[in-house]
Amino acid sequence: MTHDRELIGSFLPAGTKVRYDGLEKGGPEFGVVIHCWMNDEIGRYDCYIAFFGNESPDREPTKIPYILRYAAVSLTVING
Repeated sequence: MTHDRELIGSFLPAGTKVRYDGLEKGGPEFGVVIHCWMNDEIGRYDCYIAFFGNESPDREPTKIPYILRYAAVSLTVING
């Protein structure tokens, strides 16, 4: 198992606001970490994220968030 921080990502505490930029169309998605854990099977931190689509998690959501699972290394922390 690797211990390189760039490869495994960082632990993201519940409540951390994040952005996922991996979409080919539709722009970035914004969300909030629900749970994060070290997944020994993939050797990285894995997270459940409540996504709000292209709406910032700073505002009151206009629709119910959807839950997806992503490796922490694929997420960008939003400061603020």
